[in-house]
Amino acid sequence: MKKKKIEQQQIPTRLIKINSFLIAVIISANIIAMAINMLIGLNNSIILPFIVSALISLVINKKVNLIIIVPLSLFILSFFGISYIQIGASIHLKEYLLSFFTFGITSFIIASQPFEVKKVMNYITLIYVLTSWVFINLDIDNMLPGNKMGLGYLILPIILVCIHQIFYVKFSLSKKIFYLVILSWYGYFMIEVGTRGGFLSIALYILLLFVFGKKLNPSRLMICLLGLGLFTFIYSNFLSLLLSTKNILEDLNLNSYFINKSITLIRENNILNGRNTLYELAFEGFKENWFYGNGIGFFHDFFGIYVHNLFLQILNEGGILLLTPFVLIMFYGLFLMFFSKKIDRSFKLFICFIFSLVIPRLMVSSIFWKEQIFWILIIIMISFKCFKNYRFSNN
Repeated sequence: MKKKKIEQQQIPTRLIKINSFLIAVIISANIIAMAINMLIGLNNSIILPFIVSALISLVINKKVNLIIIVPLSLFILSFFGISYIQIGASIHLKEYLLSFFTFGITSFIIASQPFEVKKVMNYITLIYVLTSWVFINLDIDNMLPGNKMGLGYLILPIILVCIHQIFYVKFSLSKKIFYLVILSWYGYFMIEVGTRGGFLSIALYILLLFVFGKKLNPSRLMICLLGLGLFTFIYSNFLSLLLSTKNILEDLNLNSYFINKSITLIRENNILNGRNTLYELAFEGFKENWFYGNGIGFFHDFFGIYVHNLFLQILNEGGILLLTPFVLIMFYGLFLMFFSKKIDRSFKLFICFIFSLVIPRLMVSSIFWKEQIFWILIIIMISFKCFKNYRFSNN
């Protein structure tokens, strides 16, 4: 532990600040791209934050840590080679390959460098404050459901940051009010467009923040038990609570996509929204080629829809061979959160932050090849294990 702190001091403060800012940029890349598109009408602007940030990181860090980034990237790219032999240059194989170059390798380059957790949180706040105006120009009522879902996940980082800053960080009253205002602004839109996955992420982060925020004592244990009782009550009366909440929001002139969709799916006895069929198809496909899978993008090409589950997608596309390293990395992350004494609470909460942002979403929707936060989670676990100077300053 002492050795790591000494080596961290040898890294210039300016470099830590820049690295922290670059990580905040790629976490906030979706809202940055939306702002760029509104300002200058540039399509596909999502790639700009990643390419620019990766180039800056390579220059200022002098290509440090490529000894891990290159082998890791080549290992994952080898599965694209295997898939090409299996299914040829299919549409989604090429799409996912481009996504991995854009969101995966660039995230490896940026997030493998030492940075400071507190600064990342502050820079994310700054970015979302500067881009908050984009929501004024959005016609949410006439948005397609898929766009609403994407907007809900776009808001999620700042919601979690505000929760972290308000309930965990010791700030003056004025700063608490500042974050409350930001939370209110984005919280309003979260109510409008948030999905079940988004609200699950928020609930998971609050739970993890409570567990790791302070040491567990009898009073906190009692609160946990009360929370468990509350969850049981909500679960048992979910539909009636949703209907009551819907009526209250309608009185306030608010309309929640999450609540409306949940009510519809419960009444139709289709809470998984057809995902169970996709899961069965994905698992059956995995059993046919359990070791190295059916090929990246095969499921999407064949059925015209993606799997909607992280682990089943990995199993179907890359089999046990691809799933095993990812699962080991995930378990290492859980070990760091729950059992490791080598890291401080600040770093544990940062892992919780990244984990809550991406894992609930990937368990019910989205494609992991396109999720930069998934690749950030992967590389910070590997970097902490492999690099002695990979420390998170808590100054």
